[in-house]
Amino acid sequence: MRAVFCLLGLASAACLAPPPASERVTDAARELNLAARFGRMDLAVELTAKSVRPTFLQHRALWGKEIRVLDVELSGFSMPSVDRAQIEVEYAWSRVDEGTLRTTRIAQEWRDPGGGFQLVRERRVAGDLGLFGEQAAVPRSESEAPPRDVQFETKVIR
Repeated sequence: MRAVFCLLGLASAACLAPPPASERVTDAARELNLAARFGRMDLAVELTAKSVRPTFLQHRALWGKEIRVLDVELSGFSMPSVDRAQIEVEYAWSRVDEGTLRTTRIAQEWRDPGGGFQLVRERRVAGDLGLFGEQAAVPRSESEAPPRDVQFETKVIR
């Protein structure tokens, strides 16, 4: 009977063990990027290091106004040590004033200073410019008027 209680005690202790570091960092990255996608910057900024917060918010200042983030996906992961991780995030987005689907890949560096993983650096590694507010060439000229639709031209009969 005593052996049964020992086994139950060991099994319950194993269930209460904290998740591995890789699971904690991917959960934090997923939570930050989804919160930012849906405009919950208050939640997202909590997962960034204090030194990175102004840059993080500046990069996302146009989101929801001039830029619509359509999808976010964690697309790469490496963990060189228990307290450091590199995660690649793929964003699908478009400008509000045009219908072109764009994609940008961002590399994020995460560290655990002791109280949980925090975003400490991010940079664009591939894809379209503009997600972080960079100046990108607009495909059409601003002075160019949109083409006139003449297929069903209106005729006024007086």
